[in-house]
Amino acid sequence: MSDSPSPKPSLTPWAIWIPIIIAVLGVVVFYNYLLAMQQQARSEEKDRPAFLGRLERDLELTERNGKTVHLDQLRGKILLASWVYTRCPRGCAGVIAKLKKLQEEYRGNPNIHFVSFTLDPDDTPEMMQLFARGIDVKDTDPWWFVNGNKDEVRRYMTQFFKFRPVQDLPEADRLSPDDKYIHDLRVALVDSKGHVRGTLYDLMNADPQFQDYFEAQLRKDLNYLLKEKEKETDEKAP
Repeated sequence: MSDSPSPKPSLTPWAIWIPIIIAVLGVVVFYNYLLAMQQQARSEEKDRPAFLGRLERDLELTERNGKTVHLDQLRGKILLASWVYTRCPRGCAGVIAKLKKLQEEYRGNPNIHFVSFTLDPDDTPEMMQLFARGIDVKDTDPWWFVNGNKDEVRRYMTQFFKFRPVQDLPEADRLSPDDKYIHDLRVALVDSKGHVRGTLYDLMNADPQFQDYFEAQLRKDLNYLLKEKEKETDEKAP
């Protein structure tokens, strides 16, 4: 007598629904991941400093040590550029003091370099050196104090950095013999590829609240460019 066939096991409801539930949960998790990535991308886009222009060509300058330097030597660095002069009786000292504070905060970061251009053709390397040492900027610090051909420097600063043109101040309107110019006291931020980014930061605005705003915005944009630089470096790494 032959054995009767064993009955086939019946499927329970859970055996049907568990794979479906797992699949649905996977879709939900993946959708939330995509949504989070989109939100992050929108946030990064919102925080990304705008492009104002680009340093299209090189500029030959004389540094405070008396040596000839070229702006292209700093390509690959994030620049904080200011336009000052050593005997300025107005806001230059204030701008430099704020930049000095930034330099101390970011000291040791190899991706940052400060460049202070003088708009006074009479500023000699010795005068720029004395000015730098007066604020305790050492010879080895990543901070250039530079001068160059008057017309070339002024044209470069307005065309590429987007500073306002210098105005020669009539003698009758001067506060002192050294009060020779009305000039732009804002600071420019340049990324590692030579793009002028963000805005021109009015660190010496007459309104203290606006001063605080521009200082905070400069730090925010600088940090963004540093992360941008690190990301580029990681992508190039083998």
